Amino acid sequence: MVQITRPLRPADAPAAAALHAMGFADAWSEAAFASQIADPATLSFAHFEERDLVAFALVRVVAGEADILTVATHPARRGQGLAFALLTVLMHWLVDDRVSRITLDVAEDNTSARRLYDRLGFTLDGRRKGYYTAGRAAPVDALLMSRPLTQQNPPFPK
Repeated sequence: MVQITRPLRPADAPAAAALHAMGFADAWSEAAFASQIADPATLSFAHFEERDLVAFALVRVVAGEADILTVATHPARRGQGLAFALLTVLMHWLVDDRVSRITLDVAEDNTSARRLYDRLGFTLDGRRKGYYTAGRAAPVDALLMSRPLTQQNPPFPK
């Protein structure tokens, strides 16, 4: 099996939107992915098997800080370390680009993503009450998390 890991390209927008829809009730459109991929402030990294996109992560960099925009993994490949590996590579790139901090928000009920971010060294900064509503019977809080990115605190796996 041919495996390729590389940044997303504009032609990947349809596959990214399809994969995102497998995991999110409020999935991004092809146009939204095309726009993000084309944005010079957005970094992405994706894993392909044969020609199929199986995981990706997008990060936006502004004023020396980064924010994780979205991460998605094909349901059949979840729990195999792909998101962890992609985010680790992205964080290494960010350190090399002198980005000092990375942030994210995650739904409180998304336990697998929360475990991932804990393993990557993120800490809880706060919450947005009732932020997530799509596909849920009741609103769920967004947990705001961050971690420093410096040569003294590199993004090495725990």
